[in-house]
Amino acid sequence: MLDLLLENRVDAQRIASVIMALAMWRWGGAPERILALTFVGLFTLPLLFLDFATAGTVMFSDRGYLIVAIDVLAGLIFVGLALHANRNYPLWIAGFQVVAVTAHLARGIVEAITPIAYAVMVIGPSYFQLILMLAGLVRHLRRKQRHGEYRDWRIPSGDGLLSIAKLDKA
Repeated sequence: MLDLLLENRVDAQRIASVIMALAMWRWGGAPERILALTFVGLFTLPLLFLDFATAGTVMFSDRGYLIVAIDVLAGLIFVGLALHANRNYPLWIAGFQVVAVTAHLARGIVEAITPIAYAVMVIGPSYFQLILMLAGLVRHLRRKQRHGEYRDWRIPSGDGLLSIAKLDKA
């Protein structure tokens, strides 16, 4: 059973991500929907299309810059969402995406990085992100069940940098 899962891990992850996205879209709030749309819209669908279009993996081809662009865009969305969502788990998802983006930077700086290490650092975080998305949805549903509806976004405190500047002058 484990061998079958390991052989088909890419397809299993794609199926799991679509199922997770559908569940988040159905039962989640706005942050869950944005996470689901970002994950499927940037990781699952484009990479599936690229694998079919290039008849192989894109990561180690001359089109590897597409993977870098997708990871950077996803990182920006995840970090922005994590800073504004009234949830804790998007911070972890954004953190794992920062690991993936940092792997691209490491490959650009160091020429001697092994393909296995690079693949693990880029692909590995997505498995943890899926697990965190599931855990976050479960926690969201439990919180709604216990306390009722709650806001999706954090309320900004003060004027941001302006309030810091006012404190410096005082």
